[in-house]
Amino acid sequence: MPLVNVHMAKGRSDAQKKALMAAITDAMHEHLGAPRESVRVWINEFPNTDFMAGGELLADKQARLAAEAAAQAASRANDASAPVPGQ
Repeated sequence: MPLVNVHMAKGRSDAQKKALMAAITDAMHEHLGAPRESVRVWINEFPNTDFMAGGELLADKQARLAAEAAAQAASRANDASAPVPGQ
């Protein structure tokens, strides 16, 4: 009986988690030959303040990436509204 434990940060919808568990079940069946009814999958979720990688909290990384994306979007918007040289 294959047991698969997924650890991930909170924030996914129930539909996303269900799809993930179904895909894992399918993969265990397809690649290991395990009967689907024998596969057990569960998810352990944790807050983004309880995980660090490379010395950066996940919460801080998410905030940094959101700020970078907003800055890039603002830059693209400014570039689009700027006059084109020679016109």
